[in-house]
Amino acid sequence: MNSEIQEPVKAISDARSSSKSPLRILVMMLAVLFGLLVYQNVRPTEYDEFIGQKFDYSGVSYSGKVINRESLQGSVVVVNFWATYCPFCLEDIEHLKDLQQALRHNDFKILGVSSDTRELLNDFFQAREMFPWPSLYGSDAVSLGKTYKVSTIPRVMLLDREGTIIAVARGIGDIKSQVLDLVYNG
Repeated sequence: MNSEIQEPVKAISDARSSSKSPLRILVMMLAVLFGLLVYQNVRPTEYDEFIGQKFDYSGVSYSGKVINRESLQGSVVVVNFWATYCPFCLEDIEHLKDLQQALRHNDFKILGVSSDTRELLNDFFQAREMFPWPSLYGSDAVSLGKTYKVSTIPRVMLLDREGTIIAVARGIGDIKSQVLDLVYNG
């Protein structure tokens, strides 16, 4: 008799859950889509204060090259804040390599900024192909990150040919069209 009661109760329960299931799935899908829309269209306002300012930095790169505003002037520059432990950063770096290859005959530069130590970068660069752009590291990179309030990585800044910050984004994919527009249309 117990199984006789359980079967109709289970059937009613199954009917209820199956009738709500498509609605629940639809609501969940709409919520996810709304979240993605908001995520894609919300610009991090904490960086708005830097838009229109000159990028101001002076230091020495991993390879010993002096990097400052004057050495970057005249080129469209992407400043890429990254770290060796960040998988999203490493993915972004592959996109940056492709972009640099595509723009190699133009006035386009990339400046890497990693808070990793020189020793960690040595191991990282030996295990992979060395980046074809200068990279700041260690305390200089941390200081630059603090100056521009970089709290998450990857983070990219786009500088025009005069060294003015014109965009700050989560990754190169968010500003690639702006980079191409600046390089080709000035």
